[in-house]
Amino acid sequence: MKTAIVSLMLVLNSWQPDHTPGWAAFVAGDFSRAREEGAAAKTADGLALACRSGLVIGGFRATGKDVVLSLHRALQDCEAALEIDPHNIVASVSYSLALGYEGKRLKKASYIKASRERLEHCLEHHPGDPLVLAALGGWHSAVSNAGFLARLALGGSRDQAEQYFTRAIELDSTSIGTRFEYVRFLARGDNKERSEALTQLAIVLALPPADAAEKIMKERLAQLIPMLEANDKKGVRERVMETAAFRDIADWRDFEGYPLVPIENYKS
Repeated sequence: MKTAIVSLMLVLNSWQPDHTPGWAAFVAGDFSRAREEGAAAKTADGLALACRSGLVIGGFRATGKDVVLSLHRALQDCEAALEIDPHNIVASVSYSLALGYEGKRLKKASYIKASRERLEHCLEHHPGDPLVLAALGGWHSAVSNAGFLARLALGGSRDQAEQYFTRAIELDSTSIGTRFEYVRFLARGDNKERSEALTQLAIVLALPPADAAEKIMKERLAQLIPMLEANDKKGVRERVMETAAFRDIADWRDFEGYPLVPIENYKS
């Protein structure tokens, strides 16, 4: 069974208070500074921003072993945020995504299952939240793309992915992060879905980026245009993988795995 890969990198702007220490640096693209300023604040929002920044650094900027170090630092920052506020949306979603990336690195389904468990727990406390819905859409998209055995063992469904993405976009049509994942989901589908991916791609590229992370996403999505226009199924799938966050993290399996923390720790 191929291990499911959660390759979601959502933008969480509307969930991040503007006064969060480090936010100005994040918007400007200085993610290292944003991480340190956010962590130094020792608040749930600050630590959540530090976690987010670590995911962007590891997912799009770092190389070599620094990719893993940034991911593990992100997990630590998110855990610290959740100890302060177990229901912080940014920390909850970022933590779930980080577990998915660790699962990709280690090729362990237990991390993928834990990612979904935490997202569903978050949705219980924030029903109808577009960010959480989009994250669940990304989870089902990744698992359903990992093959029949992964779908069978983990319960991933393209139909559910479509439903989650559609609901999330209805609630927040300007989220570049959600549309980033939705386009990549459609691009891995059949002819009709690839055609729709091109339509959705035009929509997201017309949206103004609110920060440096959104700019990175738009640049990566633009790389899909030639393959989608040519309806090159194989080429599209290869380009989708190339545009993913943490795309080479599986090359660094020798690092010790980050310990899974029981979800009960954050259920209060």
